Amino acid sequence: MDDSFPHTPAARTTLYLVRHGETEHNRRGIIQGGGVDSELNDTGRAQARALAERLQSAPLDALYASTLQRARQTADILARPHEPVSRTHLRDLSEMDWGVFEGAPPSEERDAAMGAIKSDWRAGHYDRTIEEGESIRDVQARARRALRHILVREAGRTVLAVTHGRYLRVLLATFLDDHGLEDMQALGHSNTCVNRVVCEDGRAWAELQNCTAHLSSAEVSSPA
Repeated sequence: MDDSFPHTPAARTTLYLVRHGETEHNRRGIIQGGGVDSELNDTGRAQARALAERLQSAPLDALYASTLQRARQTADILARPHEPVSRTHLRDLSEMDWGVFEGAPPSEERDAAMGAIKSDWRAGHYDRTIEEGESIRDVQARARRALRHILVREAGRTVLAVTHGRYLRVLLATFLDDHGLEDMQALGHSNTCVNRVVCEDGRAWAELQNCTAHLSSAEVSSPA
């Protein structure tokens, strides 16, 4: 199956693809996924404020976020210097549904099971569905829908989208030129990281990847 993303606009479009700020589940190594709707903790809010200051002069025309509150809270903080910027929440930007693993704290059993799943992914078995959850192909399909929706509506503009860690790995591995799902594990996704992607004439390339230059002493975590 082709992992490419062919429908990039002719007009130069800039996307800031950002992961949400830290939550207590991130800090404790608990898997959140699409079914655990946790809030930002104090560190996560500080990370978002630092990113808002960094991006205050960026010419943002629109802002998107997943429907999960950790992404919406991050987006609300990022929007403040740009009001009245338009905001849209898309369910297709939400994190992977980790099924039976959601809410599970670190343990030998959990980590062994997760390791087996990731081994399957490294072997190219992206259709493997997590029990009561999604497969990587399911997430990829949502990422394609979300990006097509944004690029059709916002062609030629500068857009910021707040989403999630595993989702970002899948989206970037699918969307960027010269990448594929086999690269997703190498794509970092720290809390409030910035990926600045330029789309033009059927191409998409990253000017920044997993950039956290706005963070100093704030703790950064990136489980899963």
